[in-house]
Amino acid sequence: MFKPIILNVKSVQVEELINELIDRVAGEVGIIIYSLGLNKEFTDDQLALELGIEINEIRKALFVLYEIGLAEYRRVRDDETGWMEYYWRINYDKAIDILKRELEKTKKKLEEKLEQESGNIYYICPNMCIKVSYEEAMDLNFSCPKCGAMLEYLDSTKAIEMIKEEIKRIDEILKKLQVS
Repeated sequence: MFKPIILNVKSVQVEELINELIDRVAGEVGIIIYSLGLNKEFTDDQLALELGIEINEIRKALFVLYEIGLAEYRRVRDDETGWMEYYWRINYDKAIDILKRELEKTKKKLEEKLEQESGNIYYICPNMCIKVSYEEAMDLNFSCPKCGAMLEYLDSTKAIEMIKEEIKRIDEILKKLQVS
């Protein structure tokens, strides 16, 4: 019934990143739906029957894909039953733009985290109960409010370097996506 289409993706890395994004937001069912390459409208019922996957799992994945812009739907009322039927379409042509948008959002969050980590001194409970700023640690007399252990200085150097590396990696990917 469904014929896969060849995706117009210039790089295997881009396709892998799109699959990683879909896996993160819509899980395995989302990847299965996206990888089918459906170029025509379909219903969630049709897909559930074809794939042998519970309809609720199909609907959940489709709505998540809709939320990030990779799917769209139209509703039609069934004259016989009065129920609403959803006709879905996957937006393959928007995948790279959505990937860019999600990478930009991630980069912004990382930059905020970098600023926070770089601009503060942190203390942590050795039992991993809490992580607090220097000011909060002073207010707590350097004692964990949950377990009573003495708070220890947290060296954020490695975390800062990891955040910087991730931002650099995202910048490299975004630069490649601009070229493609």
